[in-house]
Amino acid sequence: MTLREELSSLKPMLGTDAPEFYDKVKSIAARYTSEEDKKEIADFIAGQLEEADRKIDHLEENTIKLQMQEVADIISLSYLAKRYFNKSRSWLYQRMNGNIVNGKPARFTSDELATLNRALKDISEKLGSLSVSY
Repeated sequence: MTLREELSSLKPMLGTDAPEFYDKVKSIAARYTSEEDKKEIADFIAGQLEEADRKIDHLEENTIKLQMQEVADIISLSYLAKRYFNKSRSWLYQRMNGNIVNGKPARFTSDELATLNRALKDISEKLGSLSVSY
């Protein structure tokens, strides 16, 4: 079995505390000690970290989208975008859906997320204090 094949066999065990995983890592580290082997191991680790980052980004995008889905049925996202961000509805949808804009996925910055949370709280307070009478 080649180093690449052995590293690939680790993938199903990544993120677990399985003793077999640690045993296999120790075995690989003991047998593959050349500079070329170390580079291949480092490249494998870097690739796995990049994949984890992509998965985290995807989860974050879906989390915001799912949280906003119910709100979108209740309030106008166009109003939300214009009133609190001074942007268009499409700008807000691009960030909620992670659409590709200028070659990159559109995402909320931390400041924009803070603004979104303040906006939702503001709208919530306005709705909460509303009562209709004759």
